[in-house]
Amino acid sequence: MAVVTKQVLIEAPVERFYEIVVDYERYPEFVPGIRRCRVRDGKGDKQVEYELDLGVRRIKYVLRHEEQRPRRVAWSLVSGDMMKVSNGSWELSDDQGRTRALYSVEIQISRPPLVPQSLVDRVSDELTRIQLPKTLEAFKARAERRA
Repeated sequence: MAVVTKQVLIEAPVERFYEIVVDYERYPEFVPGIRRCRVRDGKGDKQVEYELDLGVRRIKYVLRHEEQRPRRVAWSLVSGDMMKVSNGSWELSDDQGRTRALYSVEIQISRPPLVPQSLVDRVSDELTRIQLPKTLEAFKARAERRA
């Protein structure tokens, strides 16, 4: 899968939006499909355990997060069910008191033994075509409610 990139303009200051992005344990409160997030300490980095409910399947995975306050958060896959690759970032910039957020993500789903390719294709489609726009809208709405 190629990298998918979307940009969104948020009616909230960069610092406020950044705080929402790095408050991982609150994701289940507002990000569709996220059932659980737990921050654990890594070796010099921050690792977050996620559980994502896609309807057709629940996926558990761990991402390593690199934070550069208040402009960038990047992540990469440490381990996970059905995932070969999960890399991405938030790039944040000020736009006259608002936040211009560029969200990039690359996800590759692996096919475990005994799992039909049609299920893998559905999970991949759900993540990119359906989950990504919902996720961006959820972050935008949360930031704008708090602004």
